[in-house]
Amino acid sequence: MKYTLYVLLIFIISHACIYPDTKNFYITLDPIWKDLEHDPQKSKHFGGKLILAGKLTFKKKESVEPIYLNHLELIWHGKKIDTLVGALYKKNLDPNKKDFIPIEDYLVCDGIWNKNKQALILNFDQKYTLGPINTFYLVLTVPESLDAILHNGSFCLEKQCLPYRLKQSLESDSLALEFKKTIKKSPHTVAHSK
Repeated sequence: MKYTLYVLLIFIISHACIYPDTKNFYITLDPIWKDLEHDPQKSKHFGGKLILAGKLTFKKKESVEPIYLNHLELIWHGKKIDTLVGALYKKNLDPNKKDFIPIEDYLVCDGIWNKNKQALILNFDQKYTLGPINTFYLVLTVPESLDAILHNGSFCLEKQCLPYRLKQSLESDSLALEFKKTIKKSPHTVAHSK
């Protein structure tokens, strides 16, 4: 009897180490759609309006091993797009600056549009170690011709590009930025996706 309990206890402990609680990790995508540049001359220079399109938040409850991000892909679901310019920024940790500003100091990487995959590829300039809470901001350069198209579609986070431990926790969760749910009159209104 003791031997059976001992074997059962070892199995439970080893199972917990190999297959940890996958709900220690959460990712949320929140669409925002806020115009960051109100000067038409600057918008013309950039090739469109600078739009704070959404916020990506990675949370981990507890983990002894570090988890790194070095690549993300946002797959477009909607009318086909030939080209799109985007960049990923990290959250400003300065408590005196509450509003997000897309400056070089916070740039994680510029995105590359893959026309065939209809995806914004975000290859990080440096490997990024995830802490308990990490917030990233997606900024798009939106020409007038793409504004309506983007409001009638969504970006989904490609799970296959995530580290194994994060991928494991997202088996059934759909992670999408749906811009048609954002209200133009109130740029701070967001729709929450899990």
